[in-house]
Amino acid sequence: MPTIDDFTRPKELIPPLIDDMGRSIREWVDDRYMPIRRKIDEDWAEHKLVRPLLKEIMVDFGLNRTVWPVDVGGLDISSLGVTGVGTVRIFEELGRADSGFAVACACSLWPAIPITQLPHRNMELCNEFGPRYCGDELYMGCYAMTEPESGADIENIGRMHGRTIRTTAKRSGQEWVINGHKQWPTNSGKVADLFCVLCITDEGKDEEGLRLIYVPADAKGVSVGPAYHKAGMAADMSTDIYFDDVHVPLRYNAQPVEWTVKCFNEIVTMGNLGTAAFSLGVLKNTYEIIKKYTSERVVAGKPLKEHSMNAVILAELAIAIEAASTYSYTVAHMVDAPDVYGPPWSQEIVAKTRACSMFVSDMAVNHTGRVMELMGSYGYTREGDIEKHWRDSKMLQLWLGGKQLDLMEVARYFYECETL
Repeated sequence: MPTIDDFTRPKELIPPLIDDMGRSIREWVDDRYMPIRRKIDEDWAEHKLVRPLLKEIMVDFGLNRTVWPVDVGGLDISSLGVTGVGTVRIFEELGRADSGFAVACACSLWPAIPITQLPHRNMELCNEFGPRYCGDELYMGCYAMTEPESGADIENIGRMHGRTIRTTAKRSGQEWVINGHKQWPTNSGKVADLFCVLCITDEGKDEEGLRLIYVPADAKGVSVGPAYHKAGMAADMSTDIYFDDVHVPLRYNAQPVEWTVKCFNEIVTMGNLGTAAFSLGVLKNTYEIIKKYTSERVVAGKPLKEHSMNAVILAELAIAIEAASTYSYTVAHMVDAPDVYGPPWSQEIVAKTRACSMFVSDMAVNHTGRVMELMGSYGYTREGDIEKHWRDSKMLQLWLGGKQLDLMEVARYFYECETL
């Protein structure tokens, strides 16, 4: 009997360690997350259910350790050359359960990218923050990028060059003094222990003034607003963050200026891959749900799936998953082969991962909607589980600048547009 594992996944590209992690996460998802998945939507403000689950997967299972060097207690999958493929394999499994929870887990690792990945690893900061991520207590990260005034202009760094950033970092002796307001970051609020803050300094114009600076959540002058009540993604807590004369050491600057934009683009690349993975998980669970429903639901004397009109919808879903899975793993492999395809911060890789992200998230939105229609009233009830995926996957289309910026980046690369 075909299952979600029968959709194309290039097994030769996935090391046994990574595949075993994926299988173990699926077991955890089925045992621990699926039984309470519907309750998570009511936990958006407090995370009383979400936080213990984060502890189980990030600490007890060890997901927090994956990107950190072995010397500080990590698994260092970047040294294995499978960061991209590992991202898709692991996060499709978490996305299958709840793409909002998958986003919360992935975005905890986002702030680590500028200091853990080769060839720009910053061992001084790895030694400082790595043991906290790799310890026995839950330690979560937050990448604080978006601001109220500029929105997706910040993600559009290739054209805006950070000109609309209003969060500032100024030198004062051996410290940075940070002031500003960030909005919407995943894991802000009561979740994050460490922020990676995209700031502008007065040490150069445009990109020369950009910095990625780490700020502990308990630093004096840091405050957060209440959680936003969103249409979906309850497990992804988003709030406002305020920085009021926050002092941190100069060494908390992630990288020299020549690496800042590269690291920014690398974060975007990994965010794009993550979005594809989350959406792929949504599609695969949608397949599981509708296969069971149309096999058991009898109309006019035969199962719903045996009616030709319905079979067409089911077949198109299967084709979409085949395409999405093959596409996601192919692009992930490209990210893992910089000697062949270029570094993860290159315009080519950013554009190709944006294209992949948009394609797979579009498939998730389109096909969860069609499956809802096929299920009728059951499709929009909480008990059907599809309406949650439908709401959550729509939000995956909108972050990191949304479809519009995805399309602009693709057009800039493939058509060499100069004014977009």
